[in-house]
Amino acid sequence: MSRQRFVWKAVDTNGIIQHGVWVGTEISDVQMRLRNEGYFPVVIRTSRNWQSVLLPSRTNFQWNHFARKLATLLETGIPLLQALEIMTFHEEKLTYQQEQWRRIKERVEEGSDLSEAMSLQNPPPNSFVLSMIKAGEYTGTLGKVLSEVADESDQEYAYQKKIKAALAYPMLLVFAVVVVLYILSVWVLPMYEKLFMDMGAELPFLTGVIFACGRKLPVFLWSGLGLITSGLLVLRLTSPELWKKRLERILGRLPLIGKVYRLRDLVQFNRMLGRLLVAGIPLLEALRLTTGALRGQEMLELMNQLVLHVRQGKRMAPLLRASRVFPKEGAEMIAVAEEAGQLERMLHYVTKMFRRELEDQLDRLTRMIEPALILVVAGLIGLVAAGVMLPIFDLSSYLQ
Repeated sequence: MSRQRFVWKAVDTNGIIQHGVWVGTEISDVQMRLRNEGYFPVVIRTSRNWQSVLLPSRTNFQWNHFARKLATLLETGIPLLQALEIMTFHEEKLTYQQEQWRRIKERVEEGSDLSEAMSLQNPPPNSFVLSMIKAGEYTGTLGKVLSEVADESDQEYAYQKKIKAALAYPMLLVFAVVVVLYILSVWVLPMYEKLFMDMGAELPFLTGVIFACGRKLPVFLWSGLGLITSGLLVLRLTSPELWKKRLERILGRLPLIGKVYRLRDLVQFNRMLGRLLVAGIPLLEALRLTTGALRGQEMLELMNQLVLHVRQGKRMAPLLRASRVFPKEGAEMIAVAEEAGQLERMLHYVTKMFRRELEDQLDRLTRMIEPALILVVAGLIGLVAAGVMLPIFDLSSYLQ
């Protein structure tokens, strides 16, 4: 079997996320090497080349659909191997997803656990899915756990769609602004500039500035588009698993959008941590697994500190109270839960609280950005119109 490069992300014993690129024949080789060196693998995927960027393969496997279908079969009392067989045998030509199920079934037949068989897929599910399934195997509640995994995956997908929908309209307006400016600078302004030059009209200062900017704007727009496109391609080629997160970190620094991403991390932290604790995973390991699903730099630093505190036998609440990222009311609720020994139950309520705040922030973002961008578009068009009309008014007064 040919050797290939694998991009990996793992959590070390201190809860700090590490990244790297290793060469191996299979994902299992990289997994074994990471575990031997004391890392907990979070993501392992084959490195992409220029062909995979231009011709992407169908690797967006829907694990929530797999989990829900398998959970339904298991909860009816069908054994695991038979359930996997039912998911693949009724079609002569297997679809992409059914081919993935068949590979999982073959590995389970060879003696692997379901979680281990799923971790060897390319791409594998995230650390939350694998940990929940592993906990379900240990407790004998695999069907129930798979159903919970499917529900959580559907909720996460729904919130991702809400965030994208909230950002889609502002991005569309920005694109419209760029198109309008380009049309004005390429077709409209040169026509008026030539007209005024032929008439020998003396141009006002504002009109001269607008015409000068119009001549340079197309070059500026094409140069900016080229730089952004080439930068994204370089990031995707050199860091195929990190370029999206780097882009999200840039967006996370913006005033209004940044709060959306911070709330998304808070929801993800409380949701995953609570689910993992309910599944029977120890707190320290649950924190390490949750770290792999967060994206904001401030939240990642907080998670590293939480892992160190929990390793030393300390509670999370004092550190959460002192944090600038974690809201005070959430920290107080977790403090009460730690005192009462009901942490997983309280995390469920904290998640609901942050979800409501996230939905309110998304609505507020849409209400604030849309009018602002419309005013910007109207202001730019009005400024250009005023600059073009000033020489016309001067000429009309001169003719009179």
